[in-house]
Amino acid sequence: MTALPVREPATTIPPPEPAPEPAPEIVLAGCGLRGMGLLTAMPALLDHRLTVVDAGPRPGPGAFPDHRIQSNSAGADFFGWVDPAGPFGPVLDDPAVRRLREHQGAFDLALLAGALDRFGDRLAALLPPDRLIRGDPLVHVTVEGEAIALTLASGRRIDTRALVLALGITEPAHAALAPWADRTIPSGRIVRDHLAALPPVPADRPARIVIAGGSHSAYSAALVLADAVDAGRLSAEVTILHRGPARLFYPNMDAHAAEPHGPLEALPDPARDICPETGQIFRYSGLRHRARALFREIAQGGRQGFTQRQIPAIDDAAALLDQADLIVQALGYRSRRLAMTVDGRPWDPAGGRPVVRPEPDGRIPLPAGARAQIFVMGMDPYPYDDGALTPTGQYALRGGQILAALARPPVAGQPPTDIPLAEPG
Repeated sequence: MTALPVREPATTIPPPEPAPEPAPEIVLAGCGLRGMGLLTAMPALLDHRLTVVDAGPRPGPGAFPDHRIQSNSAGADFFGWVDPAGPFGPVLDDPAVRRLREHQGAFDLALLAGALDRFGDRLAALLPPDRLIRGDPLVHVTVEGEAIALTLASGRRIDTRALVLALGITEPAHAALAPWADRTIPSGRIVRDHLAALPPVPADRPARIVIAGGSHSAYSAALVLADAVDAGRLSAEVTILHRGPARLFYPNMDAHAAEPHGPLEALPDPARDICPETGQIFRYSGLRHRARALFREIAQGGRQGFTQRQIPAIDDAAALLDQADLIVQALGYRSRRLAMTVDGRPWDPAGGRPVVRPEPDGRIPLPAGARAQIFVMGMDPYPYDDGALTPTGQYALRGGQILAALARPPVAGQPPTDIPLAEPG
């Protein structure tokens, strides 16, 4: 009997493991107006393994849906930088975007939020799903030489060649109002919540309300109060404290010459405050629309119960603040900060100032010898000087600076993949 040959069991060769995803070349942290403005003005950034990290559920609108006020800008100021033939061009024909761009005069910020939402949808369609991280904000940046490591709130770590910060601004308590902190609220709360932001006010007399500051946020809050007074929902005496003269928007110098100007109004410097493109005065920083009208109405004594007062410093109004039932802080904003470590040491790119001032090449200030490509967008609420750099120019300029940085050879030895951090133990 012939023995049959023994067959060896077949060897199963496992399929090769997929190659790890390469690390992003660029991470954009924050994708509200300024982050979306950067990408829509310079869509070539999408060709460089871009990852977007945003704290919100959707890229685009940012905090605008929560601001129930009118814009201080014109609708035509937005998205004129978008190339109709580029990847974001089709969004220009969206009804929500056209309504914004064709709107004449003041408009509710909800209109801007709707347009930004459409651009956010387009961005989501252009990026691979794993390159759009939502609801997981950036919380820490570690820099070693040129290498950049990011830590998100979830603990995820991302290594990148370049980082763009577009984290927006915040309104923390101001030290000058610390003696009256128990009756002070930020202007943003009134802008967002209207009368619901106010604590209980006296029922037997008008509430004494002081608005500390005289900029956009101050007059946005003042408009909320004025509307409530007109509607019979609030009885108040409102004083607006100006630490300096207020800037008012004018379409040109002829319009400026045709109006009277009081002592609280800033006089424009022709070399600095007149836009060379349009001839407009205080094109971006000046009060417009209803805020401008309210300033002039109060200045001319036409708004009963509302007064303006110029003071050198907050302490000079201490007696008035002592008597106030409510103080509205409108003393400006500061950059939204996150923890940063550079070459093993904590680092504050603002250098103790309220806002981060970028270097001429668009990067944040870093310690001597640090070479990381970290850029900043919109950390200052007005990141351009009037007439010096329009929003369109800022977005395109910063985009060009980032692309120039990426054109240099990558850092030798930089980790090529996303590395999840171990769970805290």
